[in-house]
Amino acid sequence: MFNFEINGMSLLIKTMKLKIIKNLLPALLLSFLTASLNAQSNNSLIFGNALDKSKKMERAGTILTAVGGLALFTGNILFWKVYNKQDNNNPDEDKAHTYGHIMLGGLGLIAVGIPLLAVGKAKERHITIEAELVKFKEFTSLSGIGLRIRF
Repeated sequence: MFNFEINGMSLLIKTMKLKIIKNLLPALLLSFLTASLNAQSNNSLIFGNALDKSKKMERAGTILTAVGGLALFTGNILFWKVYNKQDNNNPDEDKAHTYGHIMLGGLGLIAVGIPLLAVGKAKERHITIEAELVKFKEFTSLSGIGLRIRF
């Protein structure tokens, strides 16, 4: 090899640096793409957050349904008592309207709670199934189920 001096730096050092950069640049690019693909994978942390969210939705739906059912039942009994007491000549209209509104509020809470409960439960089931499929896909290959050896 020839060693030429150009601007205080030998030509040999420049060509060596150029070869190193040419070899290092694709390796860095490949490692960056691999890291970005791994960052987009479905990991258990994402499933855990989604599972917590669906459990909270299910819990909120359960609470709303229970409170709505209790309000509907209580309003119905109190409304029945207003019209079925001994002196039925003058039923208290204000109480009857109040108890009717309690029943309607209970129906509204039930109407909101049941879909929340159903959607939360369905999402929880789908997330659990998807998480198990992702775990299962790690052990599969093109030729079938087996162990995959990674280097």
